[in-house]
Amino acid sequence: MSTAEDPADAASPTALDAKKLGELGELLEQALAERPPAFGLVGVSGVGKSSTVNALFRTALPTSDTVACTKEFRDVPLDVEFSGAGATRRQVALTVIDAPGLGEDLARDPAYLRMYEDNLDRCDVVLWVMSARNRAVALDQMYLRKLSRFHDRIVLAISQTDLVEPLDWVEKYNIPSSQQEKNIRAIEADRVEKLRAELGRRVPVVSYSAHRGYQLEKLFTTILRSCPPDRQWIYAGLKNFSYKDFLPSDRARKLAEHSGSLLGRLLGGQ
Repeated sequence: MSTAEDPADAASPTALDAKKLGELGELLEQALAERPPAFGLVGVSGVGKSSTVNALFRTALPTSDTVACTKEFRDVPLDVEFSGAGATRRQVALTVIDAPGLGEDLARDPAYLRMYEDNLDRCDVVLWVMSARNRAVALDQMYLRKLSRFHDRIVLAISQTDLVEPLDWVEKYNIPSSQQEKNIRAIEADRVEKLRAELGRRVPVVSYSAHRGYQLEKLFTTILRSCPPDRQWIYAGLKNFSYKDFLPSDRARKLAEHSGSLLGRLLGGQ
């Protein structure tokens, strides 16, 4: 004798999955509306914060080799592809906050520090940028001490690695020479050790070159992985970029040409 089937038992796994995905999508929309994902680039003047934003996202923020260009905090709104939590290739807003450089002028520092306090609360991750060329870290230590309540969200970024001695960058492959690489590792260890006393922990560190487009993919991935645990589900769905997304167009073209030439030689047995 057959019995009537419970409607709840008749629900297909596909229908249940679709319902859950829809609910997750709604949660995502709400979370993004209440607090859009954001990260900030901060540090002393002249380390290449705006250049880093330009290289990462192909923006056109003003930069200068001689004078500070960023006098106010500026939001750089970006549309980034999201493909998680029930969302299928939707565009979400990601805000990059470019900060004025500290230490440029003693008269400006108090106002800048107040702006830092007001704006860094909006950031899920704070990218503290230092130049590989500058061995002096006293200013960074001093400002980190003043901004202690943001220590838990800091990632250390060491810029301008292409200018590390002995200045023999391998142009053909867009990588540092073996001696440069060794010196870069020593610089990383030195900076982490000197800042650990202020930060109270070993922080994630990435060395890169905005000018060369070197290790920008790793930099962006480290930012995403360093967001607060309760926000990681939002960042987990952001597009996984290919290294080609971060190379300046002329370098991407040269690398593609070289890769094609190398592949041709391999296939031809040369």
